[in-house]
Amino acid sequence: MNHDYEQTEFSKSLLAGVFAGIIATVLGIIYNAWLRYSNGLSLSGIINVSTIIFILILLATIAGLIFYVFHHYLKHGTIIFQGAAIIITLLLIAGALHIQRSNDPVISKEFRDLLLGIICITGGCTVLVIPYLYKHEYI
Repeated sequence: MNHDYEQTEFSKSLLAGVFAGIIATVLGIIYNAWLRYSNGLSLSGIINVSTIIFILILLATIAGLIFYVFHHYLKHGTIIFQGAAIIITLLLIAGALHIQRSNDPVISKEFRDLLLGIICITGGCTVLVIPYLYKHEYI
């Protein structure tokens, strides 16, 4: 049976988003474990392994679909997508810096550190990994 066929732009973008989500998830779980064990972080019923797995894969998959729209319909769509992803990541970082999770300042700082790391990992994978995987389909 011969299964050689050319992938479409849509399928390459979607798969790049899924794989970027898997990479972001693995990095997010490693960062989460490192931060919890090195700082003794014990809180966060909001950011835990389940939410990291679900949210990061979902966000990166959606970013892959958005990458398809930018790449397919806009001239220099990859650069525009990367610029938009950087701007969104920076806005999320700015918003996360003002989050007050608890009345205890230590708990709020620990939560912000965890959230900022997850945002940076997701933004980095969106900006760098999706376009890279889209262009290098044999990886």
